[in-house]
Amino acid sequence: MHTMSHLEESLRQKEQALIQYIRYMREAQDSQNTEMAALFADLAKAEEKHIAVIRDQVAMYSNNELLNTYQQVNQHSSQQSTYHDVE
Repeated sequence: MHTMSHLEESLRQKEQALIQYIRYMREAQDSQNTEMAALFADLAKAEEKHIAVIRDQVAMYSNNELLNTYQQVNQHSSQQSTYHDVE
């Protein structure tokens, strides 16, 4: 579960960075500084890609956690089974 909290924290940080880059890009556009606007646009695109990767990892990790829980319940149920071999 420790890994999940790190991924979620990284996701929050990346989302905040994306918001900042977009804000800086718009400020640069407003001041007619196209070079800086393009730089911040590129940084925002990179953050979007990072966010997508982290979201995929969170989803994969969450599904694995659910699957592991299901497997544990299933294993426990099969060990506690009242069925007997009938010949």
